[in-house]
Amino acid sequence: MKNIIQGKVVYLVNPKAGKLSIKKKEKVISQINPNNQEDIIFTKTSQESSTLARHYMKRKALVIACGGDGMINLIAQQAIETSSVIGILPFGRGNDFARSLGIKSIGQAIDNLKQKKVTECRYLDLKFSNNSKIALTCAGVGLLSEAAFRASKIPLLKGSFLYAVSALICFINLKNHKYAVTINEKKRTQEALILAGAAAPYTGGGMFIAPDATKRKSELNLLYANGLKRFDAVKLLIKVFSGSHIKHPAVTNTHTKSFKIEATSSDKWSSIVSGDGEYLGDLPVQISLGRKPLNVLN
Repeated sequence: MKNIIQGKVVYLVNPKAGKLSIKKKEKVISQINPNNQEDIIFTKTSQESSTLARHYMKRKALVIACGGDGMINLIAQQAIETSSVIGILPFGRGNDFARSLGIKSIGQAIDNLKQKKVTECRYLDLKFSNNSKIALTCAGVGLLSEAAFRASKIPLLKGSFLYAVSALICFINLKNHKYAVTINEKKRTQEALILAGAAAPYTGGGMFIAPDATKRKSELNLLYANGLKRFDAVKLLIKVFSGSHIKHPAVTNTHTKSFKIEATSSDKWSSIVSGDGEYLGDLPVQISLGRKPLNVLN
């Protein structure tokens, strides 16, 4: 952990994130440094968020990502590419990245910004056929991706309850998909309900999906659940809240430097890769731990 020398500060805010109104978000930001006139920008699109983040970072500004995991992901990617430091205000419904950093409230996030100390954070690097993305917490396929997509369409709920409801909806037409998974240059065909890599313990608004995520510093946590029938899958989902699912006989919990997933099914849900509650791309994908530093005020 090291201190940051602070220059210009810019708050990039997702106006639609979470349940706070724009006025309440402005009020929260005003508590951080009330004596300074800092730039507060409410962005309209993800592209605008990325473009502005890069613009200000290249001018050595400190950018604060104010939103959910998706918004923080976009700005974190620019921070990695420009070797910059970011701060976060978790205004979203899930806030798994903040939770993984030990940030349990907006008040605690504000305190971290005031202290101006920097922590280097783990993240996932995802390489698709035509581009690259990052995931701050967890990324994968199967039920994870379908639940994330459905959660984005449910406006009123938040946190782990939102994702639990979304996952339960997925169970109505539950499918186990087949994938070709390559680990340490060995390819195998795997039928899985969920197949995911994790750099941090939480996903889905507080689901404790990867208790062993940080157990090995130089490796990511790879988890997958073998094909399960509907009733057994529901029981497994319940265990995810406590992290006890990793002891289930259908669950494989291991670590590796990287792995590749390829789709062997034509079902649309099987090829969708999600991370940080967002759609990231389509299979195939190579997932590994990010090598470039991600420095966050914490």
